[in-house]
Amino acid sequence: MYYLGIDGGGTKTVAVVTDKKGNLITTKVGSTINFYSVGYENARKNLSELINEITAETKISSFSGVFIGCSALDCEADEEMITMLCNGIINADKIRMHSDVYIALKSVKGAKCPCVAICGTGSIATGEDENGKTYVTGGWGHILGDEGSAYSIAVKALKICCQMCDKGEKTPLLDSANKFFGTDDFRKTIDIIYSPDMTKDKLARFASAIDESDETANGIIKNEAHKFAVTVATLLKKVKQCDVLGLYGGVFQHNSLFREEFTESIRNDFPEIKIQLIETPPAETAAELARGL
Repeated sequence: MYYLGIDGGGTKTVAVVTDKKGNLITTKVGSTINFYSVGYENARKNLSELINEITAETKISSFSGVFIGCSALDCEADEEMITMLCNGIINADKIRMHSDVYIALKSVKGAKCPCVAICGTGSIATGEDENGKTYVTGGWGHILGDEGSAYSIAVKALKICCQMCDKGEKTPLLDSANKFFGTDDFRKTIDIIYSPDMTKDKLARFASAIDESDETANGIIKNEAHKFAVTVATLLKKVKQCDVLGLYGGVFQHNSLFREEFTESIRNDFPEIKIQLIETPPAETAAELARGL
């Protein structure tokens, strides 16, 4: 009996396979399965490639239980949605699909009323009160919100690059942009950025390429951290008994300046809450949930 847990974020998808005792069989990383971001066709293609890699390595082609956390969702998926994504790709006795935020929340260990703040390609916060009621703030997507996300940081940085280019300035931020897009003139990035191939998750990756030694870049990062702190503070006012706030996502994990600014801002108003990076990978939590189906 084998079980599959999937953490489908906005940029990448992590899949974990375990046996019935929870022993790790393999971990694989693939492209996003967020069907709202890349469309169902591409999401299914990415999922198929991931499952094929697992089967090629382990010879496992079917699972007793599968639990998928997907960044396209903010609640549990119905059978129709599961079928649209997984039919013909995953062979399993039972499949459940919920948001990636849900499995991240379940990854916060040792908390009475856990909350989680996620900053990856997008941003969102969620938590459970003492009665098990779930609250969500943020998660409005890149058009309406997503402050603090890699996408938001990248776009704001690129807009400033446009202004710098118009003024004829030469800065570390512009150098970072040209290096990221493989150009020698920032105006040449127009065709690249507006290309149909430039998806949201690809553009968001520029956030990790920004030179943090640049004062302008630091200003963007700090401002985004404080904006997202406002979103999370709104959640914490609803989940009044929150004792642990877990942090997850590429921005929190790889940008220490963002994490420090965010943490300081939250602690100013909620000094009693323990703030920490999530230690258990959500994909492993998803596999645990799959074993419980």
